[in-house]
Amino acid sequence: MKLLPRLRQIAMVGGVETFGVAIGGIAGLLIVNVMPKDQYAAYTFLVACMTLILGITDLGLAHCTLPIVGQRAGEVRWVVGVCHQVFRKRWLLLALGLAIIGPYWFYTSQQHAWSGWAYLAASLLMVAVVLLTLREHYANTVLLILGQIPTLNRIAFSSHCVRITFVGAVLLLPATSWAVTGIVAATAAASFVSVMLYRKAFRTQQLPAAHLDEADTKKVDAQVIRIAKPLVLPAIFYQVQGVITVFLASLFGTAGMLAEVGAFGRLAMVLIVVDRVTNILLFPAIARAPVGPRLGTIVAQAHVAYFAMSVLVLLTSFYFPQYWILLLGKQYASMTPLVWMVFLASILMNASGFAFRTLSVRGATAGQTYSIAVTLITQITYLWLVGVSDLRSVLGFGIASSLANFGYQYFLLAVRWLEWRKDAAEDAQARL
Repeated sequence: MKLLPRLRQIAMVGGVETFGVAIGGIAGLLIVNVMPKDQYAAYTFLVACMTLILGITDLGLAHCTLPIVGQRAGEVRWVVGVCHQVFRKRWLLLALGLAIIGPYWFYTSQQHAWSGWAYLAASLLMVAVVLLTLREHYANTVLLILGQIPTLNRIAFSSHCVRITFVGAVLLLPATSWAVTGIVAATAAASFVSVMLYRKAFRTQQLPAAHLDEADTKKVDAQVIRIAKPLVLPAIFYQVQGVITVFLASLFGTAGMLAEVGAFGRLAMVLIVVDRVTNILLFPAIARAPVGPRLGTIVAQAHVAYFAMSVLVLLTSFYFPQYWILLLGKQYASMTPLVWMVFLASILMNASGFAFRTLSVRGATAGQTYSIAVTLITQITYLWLVGVSDLRSVLGFGIASSLANFGYQYFLLAVRWLEWRKDAAEDAQARL
């Protein structure tokens, strides 16, 4: 009886997320095809800056809400209170993110001669996107834990429609120095619509502006420190790793190379569908599941299915790269032989993130700091042996980094898997 509703929910979420990724992909590919390389390079750089700022506001905090709420996901005041307490800390970290990324933005902008009112306006709009995104993340987390999947789907659908409409309008105008500003404004408009719809949803569902009492606040803060402390250094490190190819291209490459790295990132968007569906449906279930056979079954089936879909995508990029490169346009045709490298790096990194999320939603964040050493040793070895002189070597650097992280995360997952099985056996024996 439970199978049919679950399949219907997966189909609904998968359909909306597929639509969202398709709309995002169409918007991104329109930008890649229409925008000149130099302007697309500036846009890629600003997106990377935004990603880094949001990453610094995180520092492992995003992984605290699900394990802290745990099996109390049905208690509305508890859910809202925990999310509010966790996200307060993200807002405090925003100033740190701006202070760290500001000099990088200034240096790289000067290096590539990106200046003028249009570029400054685009940069300020990107800061506005960061502010709106933090509000989106808070509201999304609350509704996700409360299981308000239809509401999340409606909001996501509306936001995607707004963005594609604005992007289309901008690209229909003559290409000027303000094109990047218009594209960033489209993202800001979509985020603004999302925030307004989230506020309406909170009012409609009468969700309380719950604040924890002093005792619960101390309890939650203690759990936040326990879960997030091992993740602080890895969070900083892997936020940089997430845009490492853009970072290297912006500092040591040309604007053309930066545009090519950004364009390749658009091709890997097909993998986002699986990540978003699992984020909505799978990981809350893993967080709620008691230790026992059911937990092991969920984790095993999810990872087998994930690898099967990833391998299928990788095979298409290896045997039919010419069809993927058609999506980017003629100005990127020379990159056809490198398509498989982009997908391999993205698949390895996404799979390592999948393993990490499996661990983090259970509060098993210990040992993550050592992943930095593993990845750094791999990267230093690669730079020593190969270097980063062209696009192929930059993409190879990304594969090596992703492979190191992939191996370490699945090593940790294997260790925790054995511990969970041992705990389950001890619990079953105790009941007897």
